[in-house]
Amino acid sequence: MHTISFEGHDISYDAKALKSWKVQKKLARGGADAYDAVDIILCGKSDDVAEMLGDDADKMTALLVTLGSLSGDSKN
Repeated sequence: MHTISFEGHDISYDAKALKSWKVQKKLARGGADAYDAVDIILCGKSDDVAEMLGDDADKMTALLVTLGSLSGDSKN
């Protein structure tokens, strides 16, 4: 598990899940599968993270883009 500072919050994520082919397939399928994938990436806390970010879908998207750009070596 790694942690990133985003929008003033420390958010935990699973770097291994982020790079997982199975998780990426879930994201690509969309719908409920995509939400499941986000929950896996955010260590089962996607709803908590969304709440921390003011229930703002654009911020959640920005978070996922940020996580996707990481090389998996963030400091924890």
